[in-house]
Amino acid sequence: MKPFKLYTLFSLLLIFSCDTDSSSDDEKPIDIQELKTTAAKTYISKNNDFAFNFFKKVSKNETEKNYMVSPLSASIALGMVSNGAAGTTKTAFEDVLGNGTSISDMNTYNKLLIAALTAKTQGTSFDLANSIWIQKGFPVKSDFLETNNVFYNNDVDNVDFASQGAVDNVNNWVSENTNGKIEKLVDEFSSGTMLFLANALYFKSNWKFQFKKDSTKAEDFYLSSDEKKSVFMMNMKQDVHYFVNDYFSSITLPYEEERFEMLVLLPHLGTKTTDIVEDLNNELLEDITEGGRIFNGLEIGLPRFKSDYKIELNDVLKSMGLEVAFSKGADFSKINNTEELEITKVLQKTFIEVNEEGTEAAAVTGVEVGTTSISPSFKANRPFLYIIREKDTGAICFIGHVGNPE
Repeated sequence: MKPFKLYTLFSLLLIFSCDTDSSSDDEKPIDIQELKTTAAKTYISKNNDFAFNFFKKVSKNETEKNYMVSPLSASIALGMVSNGAAGTTKTAFEDVLGNGTSISDMNTYNKLLIAALTAKTQGTSFDLANSIWIQKGFPVKSDFLETNNVFYNNDVDNVDFASQGAVDNVNNWVSENTNGKIEKLVDEFSSGTMLFLANALYFKSNWKFQFKKDSTKAEDFYLSSDEKKSVFMMNMKQDVHYFVNDYFSSITLPYEEERFEMLVLLPHLGTKTTDIVEDLNNELLEDITEGGRIFNGLEIGLPRFKSDYKIELNDVLKSMGLEVAFSKGADFSKINNTEELEITKVLQKTFIEVNEEGTEAAAVTGVEVGTTSISPSFKANRPFLYIIREKDTGAICFIGHVGNPE
């Protein structure tokens, strides 16, 4: 039997900045209460377990000073792929993405989550698009396409992956749906590519409390105990949520309308970011967000930073329990039951820029499937972690590490 390849790519773009455009008034509102049921909250908690485990695996051997991943992009992307899995491959997706949650239930909750995230909010835009390209003449089961359309509302198109036209079509779609922030995603498709799936997400918002540019000044950032560099440090005095424990402190910086927020986790002197990463889980997140207090007039210093990052996620996902999906024993028979398919490569690219007005961040994830001590101030002048999440649902969009602001 001749093996074929399924090349799937998922793109996520989150943009935080000023000059937000208003969205259409005819969008159907989502009842946020649907995501506040016990079952929905349990799923989101499990999805956040995936987010933290994902980041821990990435961090374990990472030597880059600055890196960021998007668990939201990965979980939605893999959720789409999981609809083509059967047998032990299906079980692996359920265990890794939802800690035992069925793919059917994951589809339901992802649809609710997407609707909640993209619900119209004054001052914030959050748009999401999905698409599937199919090699002309390659049979794909209608149930696979229909299920993804119902829960992920994707477009479908037929192309010749051996042609330059297919490359151009995909790159144009990516650029259009990421507001031009990711202009080119693919140079060519692998031989034997039969499908290509893409997810794009766009978010735009300001900080609720913006840093004044005239308060930004050059200050030392300590790359390590014996190395420092001068960076532009943004400063303000503001009433914000503040949390502290034995080895780190954190602040919560809300974006406009307070639906989205950035948590900044700063290790105490003598402690490292790796100590925080080891303990990242839902319980710690709850301690941070539910504990602590509003600190009146906290002196805040946060460096401007800008970085991009690329990582191949094969080993990360295998170590999380998806090894079967990368093997010749993979079962993607719900896509096509006459050809052998397996994941051959998963890549993620990210970009983030933080300044006085807000945050701009982007991520793209590609999956190729084929054969076979406390002070009255918070000065982030040393390596720190950050989490960008949606407050109402608790969904984690980005997790990153800053070790060298640029």
